[in-house]
Amino acid sequence: MLRKVLFILFLFMGGYAQAYEDRGVRDPFWPLVSASGTIINYGQDVSVSDMILEGIVSNGEGAYTAIINGAVVEVGDSVGQYSIKSIESQKVILSKENEIFELDLKKGGE
Repeated sequence: MLRKVLFILFLFMGGYAQAYEDRGVRDPFWPLVSASGTIINYGQDVSVSDMILEGIVSNGEGAYTAIINGAVVEVGDSVGQYSIKSIESQKVILSKENEIFELDLKKGGE
């Protein structure tokens, strides 16, 4: 029975997984309020405390890609006014106007 349901779901999705296309609107899976209780604006004025490092993926050759607030980023990319300086196995280093910030990958339910 489960195989039939999965097969029907596979056919319904066109036989492949589709990525979310924002078409200029906020991703509905992003939080609206930060842990500190402030409203999150995903535009240019996002602060480090509003950023959520959701995951880090390695390509197996030492290069990493990170997911911050639902956006896939690499070294050299920007999140708001912050530039991605480096991505390590457990953290992302950002900079803004000669200041350095770290986003640590949380374990489990931290």
